[in-house]
Amino acid sequence: MSEPTAPRVPALPALRRQALRHHLMNEIGRPARRPRRVLVLAPAAGVLAVAVSAGAIAQPWASDSAPLVVAVEQGEGGGATVLLNRMAAAAAGTPDPSSGKGEYVYIRSRGAFAELGDGPARLRPVHEREVWIPRNERGDGLLRQPFFDVPFIGVVPERETLTDVTPNAALVDLPRNPDALLEKLYRERDERGRGDSRDGAAFTAIGDILRESLAPPPTTAALYQAAARIPGVEMVRGVTDAAGRRGVAVAYTERSRRKEWIFDERTYEYLGERSYLVADTADGPAGTVLGTTAVLERAVVSSLGQRPGR
Repeated sequence: MSEPTAPRVPALPALRRQALRHHLMNEIGRPARRPRRVLVLAPAAGVLAVAVSAGAIAQPWASDSAPLVVAVEQGEGGGATVLLNRMAAAAAGTPDPSSGKGEYVYIRSRGAFAELGDGPARLRPVHEREVWIPRNERGDGLLRQPFFDVPFIGVVPERETLTDVTPNAALVDLPRNPDALLEKLYRERDERGRGDSRDGAAFTAIGDILRESLAPPPTTAALYQAAARIPGVEMVRGVTDAAGRRGVAVAYTERSRRKEWIFDERTYEYLGERSYLVADTADGPAGTVLGTTAVLERAVVSSLGQRPGR
């Protein structure tokens, strides 16, 4: 079984679109410099990775990387519903992480992403990334990541101001009723009229919110309960995030690709995401990893560029 020659690249959430906008505009009308395409599956503002050795930074698009293949474990359908409802109950009783004083939400993460086309997908080295999102009002944000050069997009600087960013408050302004929340996500998918199926789009949207926002506990609980209502969600055990932390995953599979949200099995803390093929395709054999991330730190800070505790 094989996919079309040029499979769909998932749409970017608003924050990621803003980070790429200036680079894409600069590239309009230029010929593509490389034949391979980029898969964007994670919160990075573009697909990137660099190798750092002895103080030198290597360009991430060298041809010497190899595919990463993991075992495709059997998912547990009923287990995901039970797990998500337990996580919702636990989340409802936790302190509000978004209640601190400050004007920005800070999120530090790391990740690696695949370059697709012309053979099996090759996962790039893991890189670290920091983003500052306005907390309550639309305005400027900030992105810090390794300097790199993305095919078809161009050079992305190490530090970039993100203009007119949707605030965290708007990202998490969601119905607290899980049925109403899921219906809202379905409606937004229907209005777009393209992309993943309704269920796949809802799963992706919830994952985007879990990964790159700071939500009050009732909202987090509603997100988990809404996810439990999506047909086809599964639980997968023994999953590892981009920081090497093991956990249990909630997964959804569509078009031969499985997306996983990874949680600490004891505390239910969100750890990161992973995406990989579950069948042999033109992009590689079953188990080929397409993206892996880990959220390392979230906090509220006072100023743009400030790190927690400083």
